[in-house]
Amino acid sequence: MLEDKLFINISQKYSCILYNHKDGPELLTLSPSTISYTLDENQRLNDITCSATCSPVQCTYEWRKSEGGAVSSSGVLSLGTLERGEAGTYTCTASNPGSAATTSSQQIAILVRCKFLHS
Repeated sequence: MLEDKLFINISQKYSCILYNHKDGPELLTLSPSTISYTLDENQRLNDITCSATCSPVQCTYEWRKSEGGAVSSSGVLSLGTLERGEAGTYTCTASNPGSAATTSSQQIAILVRCKFLHS
């Protein structure tokens, strides 16, 4: 937590204290809290939501796949129906635009079992 404090005493009668808090991101959570998923190809992965607390402004979020870069600039990882190329590890990073502080979630592992067609 960063804190700037200004104290002004005017004529011994009035006091003014200004706090400029730039907190967070704190309390980063994932919903659901599962960190490992194993699904079949073409099976739907429910959305994973990342949230944190920032002050005085709202946090910004980015989901990244470790092998491929950014996949979402919101707090929601929404892959939908999975394809084999979406297998990998994903991380959510929450940022506080007021302080440039960041924090990241645990890695989320997604394993996609490939379906093979037999003739």
